Amino acid sequence: MEINAGIPNSKDKLQVEGGKTDRETKKASESVENAPVFINHAAIAWEESRRKWTGDPSEKPEKVAKDPIISWTLDYDDLLSTNEPFAERIPLPEMVDFLVDIWYDEGLFD
Repeated sequence: MEINAGIPNSKDKLQVEGGKTDRETKKASESVENAPVFINHAAIAWEESRRKWTGDPSEKPEKVAKDPIISWTLDYDDLLSTNEPFAERIPLPEMVDFLVDIWYDEGLFD
């Protein structure tokens, strides 16, 4: 008496499901090759608009590193003791570095 009489073997099942002919395989590959290529027109328009605003990066001169405006010997108290403005604007990254260094020295930044 067989218990598995109504269940096909897994090998038989694979042959039926996966048994595509060469003609079917060629048709599937041809349909992929002939499918229209997606072109993102919005992305292309955005890049062109961006290029108009920012310009060509190859034409821009390289930035020359400047000496820091805030002296490394300047103390926090020295900075706050005067009301005179600096001769030129202090870039934000330089000011942040200065404050972080001060906070580390005073133990306020961990």
